[in-house]
Amino acid sequence: MKSRLKAWLDAPVSTWWCTIVWCVATALFVSFVRIFGGPSIIDAKESLYGTWAVAHGQLTCVYPPVTLSGFPPIPPLYFLLSGGIAAAFPIGRSVAFPSGATLGPHCDKAFTGMNLWSFRANASVATEWIGCVGWIALMIGVVLWLRASGRGRSGWEPATLVVLACLPPVWMCVQSYFHPQDLVAVGLCLSSMACARRSHWVGAGILIALAIVTQQFALLVALPLLVLAPANRRISYATSALFTGAVVAFPFLIVSGKNALRGITIGTGDNPAHGGTVVWELHLTGAGVVLFSRVLPILGSIVLSWWVSRKLGPAALEASTLMAVAALSLSLRLVFEENLFAYYFLALAVCLVLLDVTRGRVRGSLIAWLVAVALLFCFRPGIAFEEGVRWGGRIQTLVPLIALVPALLMILWRLLRGGASWNLLPWIGVSVCALVSWPGHNALLDPDHVRWFWQIVLVISGLMLAARPLILEIRLGEKSSTQTSQESVPSAV
Repeated sequence: MKSRLKAWLDAPVSTWWCTIVWCVATALFVSFVRIFGGPSIIDAKESLYGTWAVAHGQLTCVYPPVTLSGFPPIPPLYFLLSGGIAAAFPIGRSVAFPSGATLGPHCDKAFTGMNLWSFRANASVATEWIGCVGWIALMIGVVLWLRASGRGRSGWEPATLVVLACLPPVWMCVQSYFHPQDLVAVGLCLSSMACARRSHWVGAGILIALAIVTQQFALLVALPLLVLAPANRRISYATSALFTGAVVAFPFLIVSGKNALRGITIGTGDNPAHGGTVVWELHLTGAGVVLFSRVLPILGSIVLSWWVSRKLGPAALEASTLMAVAALSLSLRLVFEENLFAYYFLALAVCLVLLDVTRGRVRGSLIAWLVAVALLFCFRPGIAFEEGVRWGGRIQTLVPLIALVPALLMILWRLLRGGASWNLLPWIGVSVCALVSWPGHNALLDPDHVRWFWQIVLVISGLMLAARPLILEIRLGEKSSTQTSQESVPSAV
Protein backbone atom coordinates (compact mmCIF):
# COMPACT_ATOMS: atom_id res chain seq x y z
CA MET A 1 0.00 0.00 0.00
CA LYS A 2 2.83 2.39 0.85
CA SER A 3 4.58 1.63 -2.41
CA ARG A 4 1.43 2.32 -4.43
CA LEU A 5 0.86 5.61 -2.61
CA LYS A 6 4.48 6.61 -3.14
CA ALA A 7 4.22 5.76 -6.82
CA TRP A 8 1.11 7.95 -7.15
CA LEU A 9 2.75 10.84 -5.36
CA ASP A 10 5.88 10.62 -7.51
CA ALA A 11 3.94 10.32 -10.77
CA PRO A 12 3.73 13.49 -12.93
CA VAL A 13 0.40 15.29 -13.21
CA SER A 14 -0.89 17.60 -15.92
CA THR A 15 -1.13 21.37 -15.69
CA TRP A 16 -4.93 21.14 -15.86
CA TRP A 17 -5.01 18.76 -12.90
CA CYS A 18 -2.76 21.09 -10.90
CA THR A 19 -5.01 24.04 -11.70
CA ILE A 20 -8.11 22.14 -10.59
CA VAL A 21 -6.48 21.22 -7.27
CA TRP A 22 -5.40 24.83 -6.70
CA CYS A 23 -9.07 25.79 -6.94
CA VAL A 24 -10.11 22.88 -4.70
CA ALA A 25 -7.54 23.81 -2.04
CA THR A 26 -8.70 27.44 -2.14
CA ALA A 27 -12.33 26.32 -1.78
CA LEU A 28 -11.35 24.16 1.21
CA PHE A 29 -9.58 27.06 2.90
CA VAL A 30 -12.54 29.40 2.42
CA SER A 31 -14.96 26.67 3.55
CA PHE A 32 -13.11 26.09 6.83
CA VAL A 33 -13.07 29.83 7.49
CA ARG A 34 -16.82 30.03 6.87
CA ILE A 35 -17.84 26.81 8.67
CA PHE A 36 -16.19 27.95 11.87
CA GLY A 37 -17.73 31.41 11.78
CA GLY A 38 -15.00 33.51 10.19
CA PRO A 39 -13.56 35.80 9.12
CA SER A 40 -12.83 36.80 12.69
CA ILE A 41 -13.32 40.28 14.09
CA ILE A 42 -10.59 39.63 16.68
CA ASP A 43 -7.53 41.75 15.80
CA ALA A 44 -9.24 42.84 12.55
CA LYS A 45 -8.88 46.48 13.61
CA GLU A 46 -5.12 46.14 13.18
CA SER A 47 -5.58 45.98 9.42
CA LEU A 48 -9.07 47.22 8.49
CA TYR A 49 -8.45 50.94 8.99
CA GLY A 50 -5.16 50.89 7.12
CA THR A 51 -6.83 49.00 4.26
CA TRP A 52 -9.57 51.63 3.95
CA ALA A 53 -7.04 54.46 4.18
CA VAL A 54 -4.94 53.03 1.31
CA ALA A 55 -8.04 52.23 -0.76
CA HIS A 56 -9.11 55.90 -0.58
CA GLY A 57 -5.67 57.45 -0.99
CA GLN A 58 -5.28 58.61 2.64
CA LEU A 59 -1.73 57.34 3.30
CA THR A 60 -1.36 59.62 6.33
CA CYS A 61 -4.18 57.71 8.02
CA VAL A 62 -2.49 54.31 7.67
CA TYR A 63 -0.38 55.10 10.74
CA PRO A 64 -2.25 57.95 12.47
CA PRO A 65 -0.69 59.77 15.45
CA VAL A 66 -3.38 58.35 17.76
CA THR A 67 -3.40 54.53 17.85
CA LEU A 68 -6.15 52.22 19.02
CA SER A 69 -5.54 50.87 22.51
CA GLY A 70 -4.65 47.19 22.30
CA PHE A 71 -4.35 47.25 18.50
CA PRO A 72 -0.78 48.13 17.53
CA PRO A 73 -0.17 48.71 13.81
CA ILE A 74 1.08 46.02 11.44
CA PRO A 75 3.76 46.42 8.73
CA PRO A 76 2.62 48.16 5.53
CA LEU A 77 2.68 45.63 2.70
CA TYR A 78 -0.61 43.98 3.61
CA PHE A 79 -2.24 47.43 3.64
CA LEU A 80 -1.05 48.00 0.07
CA LEU A 81 -2.28 44.58 -1.05
CA SER A 82 -5.67 44.65 0.67
CA GLY A 83 -6.16 48.36 -0.02
CA GLY A 84 -5.57 47.81 -3.73
CA ILE A 85 -8.17 45.01 -3.77
CA ALA A 86 -10.64 47.14 -1.79
CA ALA A 87 -10.17 49.99 -4.28
CA ALA A 88 -10.73 47.66 -7.23
CA PHE A 89 -14.07 46.38 -5.88
CA PRO A 90 -17.06 48.49 -4.76
CA ILE A 91 -16.58 48.02 -1.02
CA GLY A 92 -18.46 50.72 0.84
CA ARG A 93 -19.02 52.81 -2.28
CA SER A 94 -22.66 53.47 -1.33
CA VAL A 95 -21.49 55.91 1.35
CA ALA A 96 -18.97 58.70 0.79
CA PHE A 97 -15.63 58.13 2.51
CA PRO A 98 -14.77 60.75 5.19
CA SER A 99 -12.99 63.82 3.92
CA GLY A 100 -9.68 65.07 5.21
CA ALA A 101 -11.46 67.64 7.40
CA THR A 102 -13.54 64.88 9.03
CA LEU A 103 -10.49 62.73 9.69
CA GLY A 104 -8.79 65.67 11.41
CA PRO A 105 -5.34 67.26 11.14
CA HIS A 106 -2.75 64.56 10.49
CA CYS A 107 -5.63 62.02 10.76
CA ASP A 108 -5.89 62.34 14.54
CA LYS A 109 -9.63 61.52 14.24
CA ALA A 110 -9.14 58.77 11.67
CA PHE A 111 -10.49 55.88 13.70
CA THR A 112 -13.68 57.67 14.71
CA GLY A 113 -14.41 58.84 11.16
CA MET A 114 -13.64 55.54 9.45
CA ASN A 115 -15.49 53.53 12.06
CA LEU A 116 -18.67 55.56 11.51
CA TRP A 117 -18.25 55.25 7.73
CA SER A 118 -17.75 51.46 7.87
CA PHE A 119 -20.88 51.06 9.99
CA ARG A 120 -22.99 53.04 7.53
CA ALA A 121 -21.45 51.42 4.45
CA ASN A 122 -21.39 47.88 5.95
CA ALA A 123 -17.77 47.61 4.77
CA SER A 124 -16.19 45.53 7.55
CA VAL A 125 -17.30 42.02 6.54
CA ALA A 126 -16.41 42.47 2.86
CA THR A 127 -13.00 43.88 3.81
CA GLU A 128 -12.32 40.97 6.16
CA TRP A 129 -12.95 38.47 3.37
CA ILE A 130 -10.07 40.11 1.48
CA GLY A 131 -7.90 38.33 4.07
CA CYS A 132 -8.33 35.13 2.08
CA VAL A 133 -5.81 36.57 -0.37
CA GLY A 134 -3.27 35.45 2.23
CA TRP A 135 -3.99 31.86 1.26
CA ILE A 136 -3.32 32.70 -2.40
CA ALA A 137 0.09 34.12 -1.44
CA LEU A 138 0.88 31.05 0.65
CA MET A 139 -0.24 28.68 -2.10
CA ILE A 140 1.95 30.43 -4.68
CA GLY A 141 4.94 30.17 -2.35
CA VAL A 142 4.29 26.47 -1.72
CA VAL A 143 4.00 25.70 -5.44
CA LEU A 144 7.19 27.64 -6.26
CA TRP A 145 9.07 25.80 -3.51
CA LEU A 146 7.82 22.37 -4.58
CA ARG A 147 8.85 23.01 -8.17
CA ALA A 148 12.26 24.36 -7.15
CA SER A 149 12.86 21.30 -4.95
CA GLY A 150 11.80 18.72 -7.56
CA ARG A 151 8.42 17.81 -6.03
CA GLY A 152 6.24 20.04 -8.17
CA ARG A 153 4.05 18.93 -11.10
CA SER A 154 3.67 15.53 -9.45
CA GLY A 155 1.17 14.01 -7.05
CA TRP A 156 3.03 15.72 -4.21
CA GLU A 157 1.86 19.15 -5.35
CA PRO A 158 -1.93 18.66 -5.12
CA ALA A 159 -1.63 16.48 -2.00
CA THR A 160 0.47 19.11 -0.20
CA LEU A 161 -1.87 21.98 -1.07
CA VAL A 162 -4.95 20.08 0.10
CA VAL A 163 -3.27 19.12 3.38
CA LEU A 164 -2.11 22.67 4.06
CA ALA A 165 -5.55 24.12 3.29
CA CYS A 166 -7.00 21.78 5.94
CA LEU A 167 -4.46 22.55 8.68
CA PRO A 168 -6.12 24.61 11.47
CA PRO A 169 -3.08 26.89 12.10
CA VAL A 170 -3.36 27.92 8.42
CA TRP A 171 -7.04 28.82 8.10
CA MET A 172 -7.25 30.14 11.66
CA CYS A 173 -5.11 33.10 10.53
CA VAL A 174 -8.34 34.40 8.99
CA GLN A 175 -11.01 32.50 10.93
CA SER A 176 -10.01 32.86 14.58
CA TYR A 177 -7.56 35.77 14.90
CA PHE A 178 -7.44 38.03 11.87
CA HIS A 179 -3.79 37.92 10.81
CA PRO A 180 -3.77 37.24 7.04
CA GLN A 181 -0.46 39.08 6.83
CA ASP A 182 1.16 36.02 8.41
CA LEU A 183 0.00 33.88 5.47
CA VAL A 184 1.37 36.45 3.01
CA ALA A 185 4.70 36.60 4.82
CA VAL A 186 5.18 32.81 4.86
CA GLY A 187 4.26 32.62 1.17
CA LEU A 188 6.82 35.30 0.30
CA CYS A 189 9.49 33.54 2.41
CA LEU A 190 8.88 30.29 0.50
CA SER A 191 9.00 32.15 -2.81
CA SER A 192 12.32 33.72 -1.81
CA MET A 193 13.74 30.32 -0.82
CA ALA A 194 12.60 28.91 -4.17
CA CYS A 195 14.50 31.70 -5.96
CA ALA A 196 17.58 30.94 -3.85
CA ARG A 197 17.33 27.27 -4.85
CA ARG A 198 17.39 28.36 -8.51
CA SER A 199 20.29 30.79 -7.86
CA HIS A 200 18.08 33.83 -8.60
CA TRP A 201 19.46 35.84 -5.69
CA VAL A 202 18.17 39.24 -6.80
CA GLY A 203 14.65 37.83 -6.90
CA ALA A 204 15.24 36.16 -3.54
CA GLY A 205 16.25 39.51 -2.06
CA ILE A 206 13.20 41.32 -3.45
CA LEU A 207 10.78 38.69 -2.17
CA ILE A 208 12.33 38.38 1.28
CA ALA A 209 12.21 42.16 1.70
CA LEU A 210 8.51 42.11 0.84
CA ALA A 211 8.09 39.37 3.45
CA ILE A 212 9.84 41.46 6.12
CA VAL A 213 7.61 44.50 5.48
CA THR A 214 4.65 42.13 5.85
CA GLN A 215 5.69 40.41 9.12
CA GLN A 216 8.95 40.80 11.02
CA PHE A 217 9.44 37.07 11.64
CA ALA A 218 10.56 36.86 8.00
CA LEU A 219 13.95 38.04 9.32
CA LEU A 220 14.36 34.50 10.65
CA VAL A 221 14.48 33.34 7.04
CA ALA A 222 16.19 36.39 5.52
CA LEU A 223 19.34 36.29 7.64
CA PRO A 224 20.00 32.52 7.27
CA LEU A 225 19.65 32.98 3.50
CA LEU A 226 22.24 35.75 3.66
CA VAL A 227 24.65 33.50 5.60
CA LEU A 228 24.09 30.47 3.33
CA ALA A 229 24.28 32.43 0.07
CA PRO A 230 27.43 32.01 -2.05
CA ALA A 231 29.96 34.71 -1.20
CA ASN A 232 29.74 36.25 -4.68
CA ARG A 233 25.91 36.56 -4.47
CA ARG A 234 25.48 38.05 -1.01
CA ILE A 235 25.88 41.62 -2.19
CA SER A 236 23.22 41.27 -4.90
CA TYR A 237 20.87 39.54 -2.45
CA ALA A 238 21.35 42.14 0.29
CA THR A 239 21.25 45.12 -2.09
CA SER A 240 18.01 44.06 -3.76
CA ALA A 241 16.45 43.38 -0.36
CA LEU A 242 17.46 46.75 1.10
CA PHE A 243 16.30 48.66 -2.00
CA THR A 244 12.93 46.88 -2.08
CA GLY A 245 12.32 47.41 1.63
CA ALA A 246 13.18 51.09 1.32
CA VAL A 247 10.81 51.58 -1.63
CA VAL A 248 7.90 50.09 0.32
CA ALA A 249 8.64 51.70 3.69
CA PHE A 250 9.85 55.16 2.63
CA PRO A 251 6.45 56.72 1.73
CA PHE A 252 4.97 55.66 5.07
CA LEU A 253 8.00 56.90 7.01
CA ILE A 254 7.72 60.28 5.30
CA VAL A 255 4.05 60.84 6.08
CA SER A 256 3.80 59.08 9.47
CA GLY A 257 7.28 59.11 11.00
CA LYS A 258 7.79 57.14 14.21
CA ASN A 259 4.35 55.48 14.11
CA ALA A 260 5.17 53.92 10.76
CA LEU A 261 8.63 52.99 12.00
CA ARG A 262 7.12 51.18 14.96
CA GLY A 263 4.71 49.28 12.73
CA ILE A 264 7.53 48.26 10.38
CA THR A 265 10.11 47.28 12.99
CA ILE A 266 7.99 45.93 15.89
CA GLY A 267 4.44 45.45 14.62
CA THR A 268 2.04 43.60 16.90
CA GLY A 269 4.55 41.32 18.60
CA ASP A 270 5.00 43.28 21.84
CA ASN A 271 1.38 43.14 22.94
CA PRO A 272 1.18 40.47 25.71
CA ALA A 273 -2.59 40.05 25.59
CA HIS A 274 -2.76 36.62 27.22
CA GLY A 275 0.80 35.60 28.02
CA GLY A 276 1.32 32.37 29.91
CA THR A 277 4.49 31.39 28.06
CA VAL A 278 7.92 30.82 29.59
CA VAL A 279 9.13 34.34 28.75
CA TRP A 280 5.90 35.87 30.04
CA GLU A 281 6.30 33.98 33.33
CA LEU A 282 9.71 35.67 33.75
CA HIS A 283 7.86 39.01 34.08
CA LEU A 284 10.31 40.88 31.91
CA THR A 285 9.59 44.44 30.84
CA GLY A 286 11.01 47.01 28.45
CA ALA A 287 14.32 46.10 26.82
CA GLY A 288 14.32 42.65 28.45
CA VAL A 289 11.21 41.61 26.53
CA VAL A 290 12.62 42.88 23.23
CA LEU A 291 15.90 41.09 23.89
CA PHE A 292 14.25 37.74 24.62
CA SER A 293 11.38 37.75 22.15
CA ARG A 294 13.01 39.46 19.16
CA VAL A 295 16.80 39.65 19.33
CA LEU A 296 17.59 36.15 20.67
CA PRO A 297 15.68 34.28 17.91
CA ILE A 298 17.49 36.34 15.26
CA LEU A 299 20.89 35.68 16.82
CA GLY A 300 20.02 31.99 17.13
CA SER A 301 19.07 31.75 13.44
CA ILE A 302 22.35 33.40 12.42
CA VAL A 303 24.42 31.02 14.56
CA LEU A 304 22.47 28.01 13.27
CA SER A 305 22.93 28.93 9.61
CA TRP A 306 26.64 29.69 10.15
CA TRP A 307 27.13 26.27 11.77
CA VAL A 308 25.31 24.50 8.94
CA SER A 309 27.37 26.42 6.38
CA ARG A 310 30.59 25.36 8.13
CA LYS A 311 29.49 21.73 8.19
CA LEU A 312 28.05 21.39 4.67
CA GLY A 313 29.45 24.24 2.59
CA PRO A 314 27.56 24.74 -0.70
CA ALA A 315 25.44 21.65 0.08
CA ALA A 316 23.65 23.75 2.71
CA LEU A 317 21.48 25.10 -0.11
CA GLU A 318 20.12 21.65 -0.92
CA ALA A 319 16.35 21.64 -0.68
CA SER A 320 15.86 19.51 2.44
CA THR A 321 18.71 21.22 4.30
CA LEU A 322 17.50 24.72 3.47
CA MET A 323 13.94 23.90 4.55
CA ALA A 324 15.19 22.33 7.80
CA VAL A 325 17.19 25.48 8.59
CA ALA A 326 14.12 27.63 7.90
CA ALA A 327 11.93 25.44 10.12
CA LEU A 328 14.45 25.52 12.97
CA SER A 329 14.88 29.29 12.70
CA LEU A 330 11.12 29.87 12.76
CA SER A 331 10.73 27.53 15.73
CA LEU A 332 13.03 29.82 17.72
CA ARG A 333 10.33 32.48 17.50
CA LEU A 334 7.96 30.19 19.40
CA VAL A 335 10.60 29.48 22.04
CA PHE A 336 10.86 33.15 23.04
CA GLU A 337 7.30 34.42 22.45
CA GLU A 338 5.24 36.14 25.16
CA ASN A 339 1.98 34.83 23.65
CA LEU A 340 1.10 31.54 22.00
CA PHE A 341 -2.00 31.20 19.84
CA ALA A 342 -2.99 28.64 17.23
CA TYR A 343 -1.95 30.77 14.27
CA TYR A 344 1.52 31.23 15.78
CA PHE A 345 2.21 27.64 14.67
CA LEU A 346 1.51 28.54 11.02
CA ALA A 347 5.08 29.04 9.82
CA LEU A 348 6.54 26.04 11.67
CA ALA A 349 3.70 23.70 10.64
CA VAL A 350 3.97 24.68 6.96
CA CYS A 351 7.76 24.30 6.96
CA LEU A 352 7.63 20.90 8.67
CA VAL A 353 5.11 19.60 6.14
CA LEU A 354 7.22 20.92 3.25
CA LEU A 355 10.35 19.43 4.83
CA ASP A 356 8.84 15.94 4.79
CA VAL A 357 7.41 16.43 1.30
CA THR A 358 10.80 17.61 0.04
CA ARG A 359 12.40 14.48 1.51
CA GLY A 360 9.66 12.33 -0.05
CA ARG A 361 8.62 10.74 3.23
CA VAL A 362 5.90 11.91 5.62
CA ARG A 363 6.67 10.88 9.18
CA GLY A 364 4.03 9.57 11.54
CA SER A 365 5.53 11.71 14.29
CA LEU A 366 4.80 14.83 12.20
CA ILE A 367 1.17 13.78 11.79
CA ALA A 368 0.92 13.22 15.56
CA TRP A 369 2.46 16.65 16.24
CA LEU A 370 0.01 18.41 13.92
CA VAL A 371 -2.92 16.62 15.60
CA ALA A 372 -1.61 17.58 19.06
CA VAL A 373 -1.35 21.25 18.07
CA ALA A 374 -4.91 21.16 16.71
CA LEU A 375 -6.26 19.53 19.87
CA LEU A 376 -4.59 21.87 22.34
CA PHE A 377 -4.67 25.20 20.53
CA CYS A 378 -7.34 24.95 17.82
CA PHE A 379 -10.32 22.82 18.88
CA ARG A 380 -10.29 22.69 22.67
CA PRO A 381 -13.18 24.30 24.61
CA GLY A 382 -12.83 28.06 24.92
CA ILE A 383 -11.41 28.67 21.45
CA ALA A 384 -13.17 31.59 19.80
CA PHE A 385 -15.59 30.09 17.28
CA GLU A 386 -18.42 32.42 16.41
CA GLU A 387 -21.72 31.69 18.14
CA GLY A 388 -24.51 30.28 16.04
CA VAL A 389 -22.24 28.25 13.76
CA ARG A 390 -23.66 24.81 14.42
CA TRP A 391 -21.24 22.84 12.26
CA GLY A 392 -18.22 24.45 13.89
CA GLY A 393 -19.53 23.78 17.39
CA ARG A 394 -20.34 20.14 16.66
CA ILE A 395 -16.98 19.50 15.03
CA GLN A 396 -15.25 21.11 17.99
CA THR A 397 -16.86 18.66 20.43
CA LEU A 398 -16.15 15.64 18.21
CA VAL A 399 -12.50 16.35 17.40
CA PRO A 400 -11.05 14.82 20.63
CA LEU A 401 -12.92 11.56 19.98
CA ILE A 402 -11.97 11.63 16.27
CA ALA A 403 -8.32 11.97 17.28
CA LEU A 404 -8.35 9.53 20.22
CA VAL A 405 -9.69 6.48 18.37
CA PRO A 406 -7.04 6.46 15.57
CA ALA A 407 -4.31 7.19 18.12
CA LEU A 408 -5.31 4.15 20.21
CA LEU A 409 -5.48 2.02 17.06
CA MET A 410 -2.00 3.16 16.07
CA ILE A 411 -0.68 2.24 19.52
CA LEU A 412 -2.29 -1.22 19.27
CA TRP A 413 -0.97 -1.74 15.74
CA ARG A 414 2.58 -0.82 16.72
CA LEU A 415 2.43 -3.06 19.80
CA LEU A 416 1.32 -6.01 17.67
CA ARG A 417 3.91 -5.22 15.05
CA GLY A 418 6.73 -4.83 17.55
CA GLY A 419 9.72 -2.59 16.99
CA ALA A 420 11.17 0.31 18.96
CA SER A 421 9.06 1.47 21.87
CA TRP A 422 9.79 5.15 21.11
CA ASN A 423 7.53 4.85 18.06
CA LEU A 424 4.61 4.68 20.50
CA LEU A 425 5.40 8.03 22.13
CA PRO A 426 3.84 10.34 19.48
CA TRP A 427 0.53 8.47 19.60
CA ILE A 428 0.53 8.25 23.39
CA GLY A 429 1.02 12.00 23.33
CA VAL A 430 -1.96 12.43 20.98
CA SER A 431 -4.11 10.33 23.33
CA VAL A 432 -3.13 12.52 26.28
CA CYS A 433 -3.88 15.68 24.31
CA ALA A 434 -7.28 14.30 23.30
CA LEU A 435 -8.16 13.62 26.93
CA VAL A 436 -6.91 17.06 28.02
CA SER A 437 -9.07 18.77 25.39
CA TRP A 438 -12.16 16.64 26.05
CA PRO A 439 -15.31 18.84 26.30
CA GLY A 440 -16.40 19.54 29.86
CA HIS A 441 -13.14 18.20 31.29
CA ASN A 442 -11.45 20.85 33.44
CA ALA A 443 -7.99 19.34 33.43
CA LEU A 444 -5.03 20.71 35.35
CA LEU A 445 -3.03 20.49 32.13
CA ASP A 446 -5.43 22.70 30.18
CA PRO A 447 -3.37 25.16 28.07
CA ASP A 448 -5.18 28.10 29.67
CA HIS A 449 -3.72 27.05 33.03
CA VAL A 450 -0.24 25.89 32.04
CA ARG A 451 0.42 27.38 28.61
CA TRP A 452 4.16 27.39 29.33
CA PHE A 453 4.12 23.59 29.79
CA TRP A 454 2.52 22.92 26.41
CA GLN A 455 4.78 25.51 24.83
CA ILE A 456 7.77 23.50 26.01
CA VAL A 457 6.27 20.18 24.89
CA LEU A 458 5.05 21.24 21.43
CA VAL A 459 7.82 23.66 20.52
CA ILE A 460 10.63 21.33 21.55
CA SER A 461 9.02 18.39 19.74
CA GLY A 462 8.52 20.58 16.65
CA LEU A 463 12.13 21.70 16.89
CA MET A 464 13.23 18.05 17.03
CA LEU A 465 11.15 17.24 13.95
CA ALA A 466 13.05 19.94 12.08
CA ALA A 467 16.46 19.12 13.55
CA ARG A 468 16.53 15.36 12.92
CA PRO A 469 16.66 15.53 9.08
CA LEU A 470 19.28 18.28 9.31
CA ILE A 471 21.47 16.22 11.63
CA LEU A 472 21.17 13.24 9.29
CA GLU A 473 22.25 15.41 6.35
CA ILE A 474 25.26 16.68 8.29
CA ARG A 475 26.28 13.16 9.31
CA LEU A 476 25.95 11.91 5.75
CA GLY A 477 27.99 14.87 4.52
CA GLU A 478 30.73 14.24 7.06
CA LYS A 479 30.77 10.50 6.26
CA SER A 480 30.99 11.20 2.53
CA SER A 481 33.79 13.70 3.10
CA THR A 482 35.72 11.19 5.24
CA GLN A 483 35.38 8.45 2.63
CA THR A 484 36.53 10.80 -0.13
CA SER A 485 39.61 11.85 1.85
CA GLN A 486 40.49 8.23 2.63
CA GLU A 487 40.20 7.25 -1.02
CA SER A 488 42.46 10.11 -2.04
CA VAL A 489 45.28 8.89 0.27
CA PRO A 490 47.53 6.32 -1.52
CA SER A 491 47.79 2.99 0.22
CA ALA A 492 51.09 2.05 1.83
CA VAL A 493 53.38 -0.25 -0.16
